[in-house]
Amino acid sequence: MQPFTTLTAVAAPLDIAKLDTGMIVPGRFQRLPRRPGHNDYAHVFLHDLRFDEQEQPRAQFVLNQSAYQNAGILVTGPDFGCGSSRESAAYATLDFGVRALIGASFGDVYRGNCMQNGVLTIVLPPDIVNSLMRQLQSQPGTTMTVDLPQQTVTAPDGTQHNFDIDATRKERLLKGLDDVGVTLQYLPQIEAFEARYRTDMPWLKHLI
Repeated sequence: MQPFTTLTAVAAPLDIAKLDTGMIVPGRFQRLPRRPGHNDYAHVFLHDLRFDEQEQPRAQFVLNQSAYQNAGILVTGPDFGCGSSRESAAYATLDFGVRALIGASFGDVYRGNCMQNGVLTIVLPPDIVNSLMRQLQSQPGTTMTVDLPQQTVTAPDGTQHNFDIDATRKERLLKGLDDVGVTLQYLPQIEAFEARYRTDMPWLKHLI
C-alpha cells in the first residue's frame, strides 16, 4: 500500500451520524472486481447518497459540490463506518481518493480495514470535530493538513490538534505495510527455512 506521511488536501464536511458500511458501499456492488492499479470502487463510494435513481448526481450532496470535489480528507459524523464488516467500504474510501478521515468515532472493523489499506482514521473530541465541520462549511474548498509523524491535524484556521494512534499502526502506515507486506519483510528467512526443510525431510514432498 502507499505510505502515509503528511497530507495537505481539500477537506469536506460529511455531517451524517452513523453512516454505515452499507451506505458507504451498497450491497449490490459487493461483487465488483477490484484490479491492482485501478480505482474500481471509486464510483460506488456513498453511491446512493451521491446519485439518484437515474444515476444523476444529487446536486445538494456535499461531495458533488464543486468546492469539495477531489477531497482527500473527510471530517465525518460519529460512528462513521459502523455496521457490517465489508472490506469493500475501505476499498471505496481509498479508491475515491480519501486518505484521511477525522471524526469523533468510527466502526471498529471499518477503521481497521481502512488502516490496512492506507487510509488514516483520526479520532478527535466531538467539540473539535464540530469546530472543523463549521470551518469547512463556512470556507468551502479549504484545505487541512494531517501530519502522521507529528500526530497533528491543522485546521483551516491554523489551529493544531494532536491525535493518538497505536504505535504499530503508525509504523505500518509510514512504511506502507499491510499484513502481507509485514510478512514479506521476512521473505529471505522464510525461503531459507523452506529450503532447509525440504533438504532435511525430502520425504514430506510425497505427502503433499
